[in-house]
Parts: sequence; C-alpha cells; structure tokens
Amino acid sequence: MSPTTTVEKLEIDPLPRPWGAERLHPLIGAVEEHINRSILLLASGDPREALDFAEWLDDKGLPGEEDLADPTDKSAMIDRYKARERDVTGLTTDLDRKNRDIKDSALDALDDSKTARGEITNIAERLRTKLEDAPDPTKGEDGVYRLPVGVEFDLLVSLLNAADQVQAEVEGAANAMDAKARQIDGSVPTVPRGYDYNNGGMPAATNAYRPPAASKASYRITDPNDPVSRALSVASGELGTRETDAAFAGKPYNNGSAWCAAFTSWVWKEAGYDVTWTDFDYVPAVWNDAAALGLQKSTAEAQPGDLIVFDWEGDGTPDHIGIVESVSGGKIHTIEGNSSDQVAKRNYGINSGEVVGVIKPPPTGSDRV
Repeated sequence: MSPTTTVEKLEIDPLPRPWGAERLHPLIGAVEEHINRSILLLASGDPREALDFAEWLDDKGLPGEEDLADPTDKSAMIDRYKARERDVTGLTTDLDRKNRDIKDSALDALDDSKTARGEITNIAERLRTKLEDAPDPTKGEDGVYRLPVGVEFDLLVSLLNAADQVQAEVEGAANAMDAKARQIDGSVPTVPRGYDYNNGGMPAATNAYRPPAASKASYRITDPNDPVSRALSVASGELGTRETDAAFAGKPYNNGSAWCAAFTSWVWKEAGYDVTWTDFDYVPAVWNDAAALGLQKSTAEAQPGDLIVFDWEGDGTPDHIGIVESVSGGKIHTIEGNSSDQVAKRNYGINSGEVVGVIKPPPTGSDRV
C-alpha cells in the first residue's frame, strides 16, 4: 500500500446542494456517502459489502430509477423523498460511520479495483457538474425560492442514475475479483470425494475449457411437491460454507475442483429435480444440456429456483452458475457455490452483460428418463 493513501484522500469532495432543491439535499448526502463507501470498499478489496442502493430504496418504499421513467406527478414523487427524510439522513449517517471505520492501512489491498474506482470518480464528477449547472431558483407566490419542478426532477433522475452506475461498477469489480480468485490453484482441499449419483462418482480433474459433448441429459421429477421452495431452502442451508472448513470435505458437492455446477446440481436433486447432466460439474456442458432439454431461457424470464449462468470473461463461454433466489427492483438475487470459495448470496442487474441466461427447472409431473 502506498503510505500516502488514506480514507480522506480517496473520498470525493462534497457534492453541491443546489439552492431551490432543498427537498433533494438529504438524498444528495446519501448518494455522496454511497459513492465514498463504494470507492473505499473497492480500495480495501471488499466490494461485496457495498450497499445495494436500488434495493435500499425499494425496501423503504421510495421510487427508484425504473419508477421515474414515466412519472405522473413529478413534484409528488420528490415529496416522497422529503417525507422519508429521516430514513435518508439515517442512511447517510450510517454510511459515513462505516466509512470512518475503514482503516487507512486496509486500502490498496488489491490493484484489481483501480479501474472501477477511477470510473466511479468519473461518475461522481459528472454528477457534480449536473448539480453545479442547476439554474437559479425563482420566487414562488408563497415567497419560497424553488427550482422548476422539471429541473428538480431531472436532478433526482441524475442522482439515482449515478447511484445505479456506481453499483454496476462495484458489482463488475467484485465479479472480476471472484473470477481471479477462482483461477488461483491450491485453495481446494484435495479430498477424493465425488458427486456420487453422476459422472461415475469421480471428481473432475480440471475445469479447463473443452467443447461440450453431444447432450445425453435426461431428467425425472422425484417429488413434485413445491420443489422451488425446497431448492431455495436447501441452498440457503449451505450459506457460509467455505472450502477451508473441515466440514467441506464431506459435502456432496465437493468434487475436488471448481464446484459451482456441482452445487447447483446437488441442490436441484435434493429439491426433486433429478437431472442427469452429460457432465454435472462443467458449466458449458450444463448450459448445452439445457438447450437440448428445452430449459434454456433469457435472463428476462428469471424466476426463483432457476439456475443462472454467467460468462465472466465475455468470450462466449459460460463459466459460472448459481441459483436464482429472487428477482426484484431490477436485480436478480442469487445463491452460488464456489463464489469466493464459499456458498454466498450475490446480486446482479437484470441487464448485466455477465449473465448469459437462466435454466428453467424441469416441469413437474414429467418423467423423462
């Protein structure tokens, strides 16, 4: 770490609070601290701890970016933020406290985040210019100086756009860090245990790319009684499991190699979807099988219980897979195995370029073997 790198130096300068847009001042403070926290978490190598701003707005019943696309009453929408001012200022205070808790010695732990940090700084500067360029307010009949509603609403849109763009940069950097971590050898315990109902019980020796063979996949439904809920329950029960845990040696999805696909295959089987994949722990093969079985769908059709497939490298080859837990606020929330070497919850923008698509569960009532 450079000895001159400090929390104070990485944080952005305070954003302008335009005169006449006082209803937005609390939100400007919250977005400012959201930007600061995102930069600091990237610098300290812990971007997964960043706030999902869109999700926070949704939880508080506040309009988000999608809600602003076709507003019927712009002033009333801005007033909703004013009505929840205590929540917004509370978020600002909480983020500021967390930022103060980050030690200077933790910064610049990884170089991988510097590009994203630079782009977030650019997003902040574009937002700063927008706020600085706000026109002077005019005096209303009540003697109060205000910006025109259309101008104030445009500033609201810019604030939420900036928050969303920052979140996208953080997610992209976090995913890149995860992908790099997965390339580091030697972190998986060398346990001679395979996934015993497929692939002959033998663990995969490697996950290096190879063209998927012609699909031989088939499936049967072993229990049609709400398998989606069971899948989410089973997956949630594994949250926090790490490769470094002694108990990992006995996990049925520990295949001695990259185990994200083995994890999703095991979860589906436990839930009642007994799928015999051509290669149960190789993502390109699973994705190829999904097409052959008619289960491959677009990201826009994602629903809880689906498998979600990623292409981190953007080279057309899927290389990671998880389970969709929920879809809300323009985000897909997942549970994934082998994500930073553990079972963890993640979330992605529904239009994320890293998501290839989803695999629908086999229809219940089917018996195809």
